[in-house]
Amino acid sequence: MKSLFYIAALPVLAALAQAVPPAEGPTCQAQLAAHLEGNQLTLVGHCRNDSEKALTLRYELLTDKRGPAGTSRNTQSGTVTVAPRQTVALSQTSISVSPADFYQVHLHLLDAHGTVVARDSLVHAPASRP
Repeated sequence: MKSLFYIAALPVLAALAQAVPPAEGPTCQAQLAAHLEGNQLTLVGHCRNDSEKALTLRYELLTDKRGPAGTSRNTQSGTVTVAPRQTVALSQTSISVSPADFYQVHLHLLDAHGTVVARDSLVHAPASRP
């Protein structure tokens, strides 16, 4: 009789499991803005909070450039609290670039557990890579 109860309860338990919404993580977007003036590329990382609650996140802005003039790497990071439905500038960096340079820029937004919750990137690869 006990096994009949368990079999009868399975569809109910399955329905309850599907009805419970998954835990929601941070609802945000990462955006890299780039502005090239002459040979200076200025990059600004932004975070847009799409939720109704303030979000506290860690950000990392990573740049890597390789070309005839050499190699350059830079990492900027920090913690930011973004108000609901707001966009904030996180970090800004500038690098000198030429058409022959390979460069990549990555913006990562991480939650309190170190999990990436949003990202954006920019990559420039010349016809012949150094």
